[in-house]
Amino acid sequence: MVLLIELRFFGLWTLWWCCLVTGSRGCQMQYVGRSSVTTDLQSDVLLPCNFKAILLRSNKTADIAAVWSQTTIPADNLVKISLQGEEMFWNNRDKRIKTFTNISVSGNFSILLRNVQQSDLGLYRCELQEGVNCSIAYQEVQLGVSEYQKTIIAGTSGAVVLLLLPVCVCCTGIKGRFCMRQEGVQASGKRDTKEEVIYENDMELRSMKSACRGCCQNTTQENPIYVNCERNKT
Repeated sequence: MVLLIELRFFGLWTLWWCCLVTGSRGCQMQYVGRSSVTTDLQSDVLLPCNFKAILLRSNKTADIAAVWSQTTIPADNLVKISLQGEEMFWNNRDKRIKTFTNISVSGNFSILLRNVQQSDLGLYRCELQEGVNCSIAYQEVQLGVSEYQKTIIAGTSGAVVLLLLPVCVCCTGIKGRFCMRQEGVQASGKRDTKEEVIYENDMELRSMKSACRGCCQNTTQENPIYVNCERNKT
C-alpha cells in the first residue's frame, strides 16, 4: 500500500516536471534575425514578418499571435495579429497601417505602412507570443530612407544654405553701412560743437580788442602812459 502511494506520487511529480520543462522551453524567446528596409518619405512600404511552421505549433487553434511595436522609448505597440486572422490595434498611425489577416495562418504577419513620415523611421519588432507572458520568438525590421531620398534631402539642405548666404551677407553689409552712417553723424556733431566753441571764443576776443581800443582812445588824452597803446592801435 505504501509502495503504491509512493509510485503514484512519483508519477505525478514526473508529469509536473515534464510539463514545466516543456512549458519553459516553449516560452524561451528565440531571436530570428533582423532585416533592413528602405523607402522614400510619403510612400508605402511593406514591413516583413515571417515565422516558420515549427514555431506556430501543430495546433492551429492555439492562442498564438504576433505583436508589432516600434522600439522607441517607451516602446510603441502598434497591432496584434492572431494566428486565426484577428487583429487588435493600439496605434494604427492615423489608419496608415494595413494588415493581411488572411495569410497569418501560414506564419506571415507582415504589415503595410502607408505614407511614410519622418517619425515612422526607426527599428520595429515583430514578436510571436502564445497566451499571456509567453514569448516564442521575435524578429526586427530597420526602416530607413533610400539613398535617393538622402541625396534629395542633402541637396535641399545645401540649396537652403546657399540661398540664405547672400541674405546674411546683404544684412551684414546694410548693418555695416548703418553703423558707418551713425559714426559719421556723431563725428559731424562733434565738429559742429568745436566750430561753435571756436566761434564763440573768437567773438569774445573781438569784443575784448574793441574794448581795448576804446579804452586807449579815452585814456591817451588824459594820461601819457597810454601812448604805447595808441601807437599799437595805429
